[in-house]
Amino acid sequence: MRHFSLRSLVLPALAALILLLGSCAHNSANVYPLGSAYPKYENLQKDIMNICALNPDLARYRIIGFSGTEEIPLFVMEIGKGKRNILIIGQHHGDEVLGVAFSLHWARTLMEGYPRDKKLKRLLEENTICIIPTINPEGLRIVSSGLLQFKRKNNRDTDRNKKLDLRTDGVDLNRNYPIFWDLDPDTNVLSPYYKGTAPASEPEVQAVMSLAQRVAFDLAIFYHSSASGAYSEKIYLPAVTEKTEQFLALERLADFYARQVPRDYYKGTYSLHWGATSRVGNARNYFFHRLSVPAMLIEIGGINRQGRSIIHPEDRQQQKIMRKHTKALIKLLTEEKLWTF
Repeated sequence: MRHFSLRSLVLPALAALILLLGSCAHNSANVYPLGSAYPKYENLQKDIMNICALNPDLARYRIIGFSGTEEIPLFVMEIGKGKRNILIIGQHHGDEVLGVAFSLHWARTLMEGYPRDKKLKRLLEENTICIIPTINPEGLRIVSSGLLQFKRKNNRDTDRNKKLDLRTDGVDLNRNYPIFWDLDPDTNVLSPYYKGTAPASEPEVQAVMSLAQRVAFDLAIFYHSSASGAYSEKIYLPAVTEKTEQFLALERLADFYARQVPRDYYKGTYSLHWGATSRVGNARNYFFHRLSVPAMLIEIGGINRQGRSIIHPEDRQQQKIMRKHTKALIKLLTEEKLWTF
C-alpha cells in the first residue's frame, strides 16, 4: 500500500491556491503598459478607416478639427441612416483609454452586425450614430505609448517653460467648455483640472462645439473613467437647479442604462447619481444648457475587492467591459418608450 505524507498532499494544494489567488489579483489590477486589446494612438486612423470600409454606404468618417499643440486630426465616424442623431465621445482625458476602446468596439459591432442582426439593422435605420473616439489624441499618444499611465490633460505648455512636462502641462478639456467656466475656482496651471486661459480656449473643444452646432443631436454620451474610484460605475447628469420635463426624461434614460450594466467586481449594477453635480465647464453642462441636448457622463471601470479603482484592466476584463456596455447601449437606443423628449 502506498502511503502519502500530509506534506505531500498539502504543498501541491497550497501552491495551486497561491496560483489561483495570484491570477485573481492580476485580473483585478491595473495593467501598464496597456495590453494588446487597447487601441494605440498610431493605429487610430487606420482602425477608423477599416471600420468604415466594412460598409461605405452605411458609414463615413471625417476630420472635424485638430489638437491644439501637435495638430493631430480629430475624427468622427458617422454610422447609420436615421433621423435621430446620437453623439458618442469616448475620451476627453488621456488616461481614460477604456472610452476610446469602447467607442471603437461599439462602431465595429454596429458595422459587423448590421447585415445579419435585425435589431442592429433597425437601430441604424432609425439613428445616425456620430462617434468621436477621442478629442484628446495628445494625451492618448502619451498613455498608449507607455510613457505615462496617468496623463489627464492635453499637451499645451501651460507653464510656458518651452518644454512638455508630462505630469503637469496641459488643459483639462472637460473643464474648458463655455458654460459655468467662470464658476470653476481652479486656476492653477499645474493642476490636473486646469480649465485653460479662457472658455473654449482649446481647439479640441472648439471642434466639438462646431460639430454640435451643425448637427441637431438628440442625445450625447461621454465616457470617462475615474482614476481615484470616487465616481466609478456611476452616471452623471448636467447640473440643474430645477428638474424640467426634459431633464426628467433624461433621468429615465440614464437610470435605464445604469441598470443594464453589471458592476465589474461586485454584485449589482451601475447607478445613476441623483444628487447635485459640478457646475463647471464640462461637456454635459454645455450640451444641455447651451444646446438643449440631453447629455450624460458614464464612468466605466470598477472598484476591485481591495478598494482600488481599475481603469486599465487586463485584456480579458477589458473585453467584458466592452461587451456589457455594448448590450446596454443597444437596449437604450431600441427601447422606444424611453424616448419622450
